[in-house]
Amino acid sequence: MGGLLSGASGIFGGSPKVAVAPIIGAPENVTSELTQALVVAGKDRNLTLIPGPTGGNYTLRGYLLASPERRGSKISYIWDVTDTKGTRVTRVSGEEVVSKGSRSNPWSGVDSTVIRSIANKTASQLAAALPGGSRGSSSPSVAAAPAAVPAATAATAAARPAAAKPSGVLVAPVDGAPGDGRRSLTTALKKRLYKDGVKLANGTNQNVYTVKGIVKLSSASGGKETIRIDWQVLDPNGKRLGTVSQQNTIPKGSLNGPWGAIADAAAGAAADGIIKLLPKSS
Repeated sequence: MGGLLSGASGIFGGSPKVAVAPIIGAPENVTSELTQALVVAGKDRNLTLIPGPTGGNYTLRGYLLASPERRGSKISYIWDVTDTKGTRVTRVSGEEVVSKGSRSNPWSGVDSTVIRSIANKTASQLAAALPGGSRGSSSPSVAAAPAAVPAATAATAAARPAAAKPSGVLVAPVDGAPGDGRRSLTTALKKRLYKDGVKLANGTNQNVYTVKGIVKLSSASGGKETIRIDWQVLDPNGKRLGTVSQQNTIPKGSLNGPWGAIADAAAGAAADGIIKLLPKSS
């Protein structure tokens, strides 16, 4: 990343200019208030954040996703920063636990305090990554946070049979995803499971647990569509141990090309639930 950013300070002078593209995944009232909160948070960190996808030397693209928790909800976010050529120069991410919110609508607990917290943490990470930025004094510095996660329902596991020791976990190619989702989702989940200590297997061994991802899109109002991802976890005999489901509303056609950060976010959300469905020895 250093090579991409070196020398960029001459372009910006004293203040990096970052265009804030429309934020994907959250209700309109949340994205609108968050955009304005980012502008305010940026000023305290010597960043000029500009609402709209043009006008900056960098562009900030954000993905917000909500998942229900036992008490309240968790709002996760991931931001990609690209230069004028469209090359990603950095990525920042994190999550915010909200004590309010219902399982049916995890966004309902998001208020101005939560939005300002997300904006401040995001701006602090941006300031640390971009030349000319400063961490500011209105909020503590923030270390790089874990990858964001999309809205995911709790995984429900059936009783696990006492099977012979499997040789690992096979991640099957994802089915039904538009764009490059088949490849990027499959790869992202493999990387996340491996990072979390899961032993991965290839297709030559039959004595493995299998994770199968199925993507379904359906039309929604206002030029949007609903995406649902079901991750089925199967034992070596093909018996389903449980399913981790994710659902979110996105601009129609926004996933017809590269998935980018959304694939990483989906994998991050699914991994925890999948691991809970697998025996500890896997």
